[in-house]
Amino acid sequence: RIAIQHFDRKRLLPKDQKMGTFLSQQEASPEDLANTPAERAAAAAAAASKQSKQQEAEAFANAEEVTIGGKDHIVIVGAGLVGALAAVVLLQKGFKVHIFERYQDIRSIPSVGRSINLSVTSRGLRAIKSLGGTLYDDICSKLATKVMGRIIHMDNGKVLFQRYGKDDTEHNYSISRIDLNKFLLDAAANAGAELHFDHAMSETSDFKTPGATGCCLHFKQGQPGSEQKLLRVKLECPLIACDGAGSRVRYAMKNAGLTSFTEDLLTRGYKEVLFPKPEPGKDFGADGKDGGEACDSRFGLHIWPRGDHMLMALANRDGSFTGTIYMDNKGSEESFEAFSDTPEGRTKCEAFCKKFYTEAAPHVGGLDALVNQIVRNPTGILGTVRTETWAVQGKVLLIGDSCHAMVPFFGQGCNCGFEDALWLSKLLDKHCCENGRISLEKCTPESFAACFAAVEAERKPSADAICDMALENFLEMRDKTGDVKFQAMKKVENRLENTFPEKFRSRYAMVCYGGEGNVSYANAKALGVVQATILEKLCDMCFHNGDLAVDDKALAEAEKLIDQLVVPKQKELGMDLSTVRH
Repeated sequence: RIAIQHFDRKRLLPKDQKMGTFLSQQEASPEDLANTPAERAAAAAAAASKQSKQQEAEAFANAEEVTIGGKDHIVIVGAGLVGALAAVVLLQKGFKVHIFERYQDIRSIPSVGRSINLSVTSRGLRAIKSLGGTLYDDICSKLATKVMGRIIHMDNGKVLFQRYGKDDTEHNYSISRIDLNKFLLDAAANAGAELHFDHAMSETSDFKTPGATGCCLHFKQGQPGSEQKLLRVKLECPLIACDGAGSRVRYAMKNAGLTSFTEDLLTRGYKEVLFPKPEPGKDFGADGKDGGEACDSRFGLHIWPRGDHMLMALANRDGSFTGTIYMDNKGSEESFEAFSDTPEGRTKCEAFCKKFYTEAAPHVGGLDALVNQIVRNPTGILGTVRTETWAVQGKVLLIGDSCHAMVPFFGQGCNCGFEDALWLSKLLDKHCCENGRISLEKCTPESFAACFAAVEAERKPSADAICDMALENFLEMRDKTGDVKFQAMKKVENRLENTFPEKFRSRYAMVCYGGEGNVSYANAKALGVVQATILEKLCDMCFHNGDLAVDDKALAEAEKLIDQLVVPKQKELGMDLSTVRH
């Protein structure tokens, strides 16, 4: 459907699911984007007892009610990465912030072993920088590990480095999701946020209350499996929903006829595979002997591309690596279903690892260690959420994964959510603040409605674009990174952005290091389509019999094509490529 170019999203959906259809809670069972296995089991038990939404709503009608609100109050549902950052943004402007989170305080529990390391780039980090203080420096110095590019482990044993940016000044960061979440929660708490954990919101919550702001939220207090108390929270202030891919706020809005959305699940899932810190002399980076540049294993995103499946790994601060293996969920041979923790499943998994990941196994701790993690670790699901309406008057605004969850293959889920928070900050300044601080005179329902509508108008096209590009990147990483012609095309691309930096930047650089100068996700996608045609043509000119030679004639042709096709498109989109930087 797009660049690199002809990609059909239907290929990645379950056989019984059409693109663009909505999976209800019942249809998505036993896996959906909203619930953990324990919660799905609890939901099944509830269904067996025929407890309906109507019965649940009636139960909440008799629950205790509390009121929160005032012109200077904002409620956030969801204490994840985006919710915690949004809280800090709002608190800095002088708002009183209340956060409701369905789980217990993440700062008090260890990682559950099913979280892909985050790739954080300058696009997302601009939201942190905008807050001032030491937050940005603390994240980069205490939590992050630099990632300079991809280290591709070919099935023939070759190891190649593929740079992300034009040079060493441009790189990404690998950060533990749970560590960053704890850090941002501490920042929100220290700034004065009022935190309410173990508050699971029900989709029976009411967003059709009178007035242009306010609603009535229904919460179950307490942990799943324990006795839970029902609570109604009447809001007399706006709500920012940051409650993730399975957003109950989004479901409640749908139930009220206020939005519609799709959840497109991939037929493939993932499992975490931990790599211990390599022993001295056991580095598994690119040494440059197989062509291209050298790169230490600590500073690369490792990819073992194997067609229908792949293994990836990112470095942690302690020198270990968090790896992730992606493959089909279902199937009798090479799938997570086939690789069960049984003698038969282990035998199949061992043969699979010997066939495809012999080179990776020693870095995991040996074949047994790799097999044990694949057969025993929980399976994560992958999907894309697209939401039609994000904002309802001054009542509620969806941001982050609650309205645009995406697959992790462009590493932009967190960055896109952080950019949402940055635009929320900018537009609150315009509609509800003076000199960056809350103005009670301006904090009217109409002002919040205008702000929320502006956030949706600004962000939705880019959210849709990066959701598409994340799916494309799955095919690129799984299939194309191991292809020699694709590797040659990436070298041509890097040569062009170093030779003509004012008028050509790779789509990857625009996505990861853009954000200013109208280099939005949507514009990066549109310009990338034009650039891909040039790269294909130049690669055909310069790549023959496995050898790449970009001579002066090729560069002259490249500049001609850039001036004819790329520069006019940049002007049409109003893009300033000089703003693409780390």
